[in-house]
Amino acid sequence: MPLDIVILGPPGAGKGTQAARISEEASIPHIATGDMYRAAVAAGSGLGGQVKSYMDAGELVPDDLTIQVVRDRLEGPDTAGGFVLDGFPRTLAQAEALDDMLEERDRGISVVLNFQLPEELAEQRLLGRALDSGRDDDTPETIHHRMETMRIPDDLVAYYRGKGNLVGIHADRTIDEVFDEVRSVLEAAAAR
Repeated sequence: MPLDIVILGPPGAGKGTQAARISEEASIPHIATGDMYRAAVAAGSGLGGQVKSYMDAGELVPDDLTIQVVRDRLEGPDTAGGFVLDGFPRTLAQAEALDDMLEERDRGISVVLNFQLPEELAEQRLLGRALDSGRDDDTPETIHHRMETMRIPDDLVAYYRGKGNLVGIHADRTIDEVFDEVRSVLEAAAAR
């Protein structure tokens, strides 16, 4: 049975770090919409041209475009055993579209990891990352705006809570402590 994982949480919660570790341990692809968009912008592709203005402003890329990008990626043969989605879904419409995509393949989300982190700590982490990585979309102004724009909507959390597959993860600990909890949750999900 595939291990299909969604990771929710604010920017700076460590979603990408944890998703990469899950991907390596479970041998499933880490699919990060933000990384896909940044690569498209860097490559100067048509997709990059469509998403650059949204990214520069710290705004969400529209649902229809994001859904199509994820649909195309999930059709890759490497997703047969599962995947870790990082940065998608961010809206209820995206979550419903993801469920439809998976139902077409007789699959469903195994678990939704909801990374929880105090907003002040998330902003501190993002500012630190900006200094370390030189990401040009991590200016203090853009970070603050992204924190506002990319809050996980209550209706999205309620949607997954209603499906019974949402698990809260306290992301204000060390990378290893968080991953130990993630590993326990995934072992329980795989056993179902």
